[in-house]
Amino acid sequence: MKHFWLTVLISAFLPVLAAGEFTDKGLISNWSFAPLQVNVGLINSKNLVDESSNTLLSLGLFTLQQKSAVVSVAFIANTLQNNYGLQVNPLFMGTVTDRNYGISIGFENYSKRCYGIQLGVLNHSWAGEEIEKERERLQIFGINIADTVYCGLVNISNKVQIGIFNATPGGAFQIGLLNYNSKSYIPFLPLVNWDMGREERSNENK
Repeated sequence: MKHFWLTVLISAFLPVLAAGEFTDKGLISNWSFAPLQVNVGLINSKNLVDESSNTLLSLGLFTLQQKSAVVSVAFIANTLQNNYGLQVNPLFMGTVTDRNYGISIGFENYSKRCYGIQLGVLNHSWAGEEIEKERERLQIFGINIADTVYCGLVNISNKVQIGIFNATPGGAFQIGLLNYNSKSYIPFLPLVNWDMGREERSNENK
C-alpha cells in the first residue's frame, strides 16, 4: 500500500518532469521494436520488454514508461518519450510526453513539445521556463496553456480562445464570459475581444 501512495504522490508532480530516457529492462530484452509492452509494476517496473523499445501497444496496470507507442494505456501515470497515436490515462493523474504527435487524454496532460491534441482538465506544454509557442496545436477542457486554439474554462494563449475566462498579452481573438486583451482599446470585455493594435498605434503617434 505504501508503494501505491508513493506512486500517487510522484504522479502529482509529473508536469515538472520530461519523459527522458528509459533504461529498465524487460523479460525480453534488447529489442528496438516490440509489438506489445506490458508493465505490471509500480515503483519497481516489471516489463515484458525494455522501456527503451518502440512499441505498437503499451499497457500499464498502474504506471507506464516507454520510449514510444502508437497506443498506450495506463491507470496512474502514462509516460512516453514519443506519442505517435493515442495516449490514455483513464482513471487517475495524467500523461507525460517529450513529444506528442497524436492525442493525449488524461486529467492532466503535459508535453515538452506538443504537435497534436491534449484532452483533459489541465493541459500544458513547457520546455524549461519557456512555453514552446510555435509548436503547440490544440488543447481542450479545463485550464489550457498553449498557442493556437483553446477550448476550456480558463485559457491563456495568443491565437483563438473559447472559454469562460480568456487572457492574452495580445494577438488573440477571444470568445467568452470575460476576455482580457492587453492590445485592445478596452482590455476587459465580455463576450468578445480581440487585438485592436492599441500599442502599435500608440507607438506610431509618438
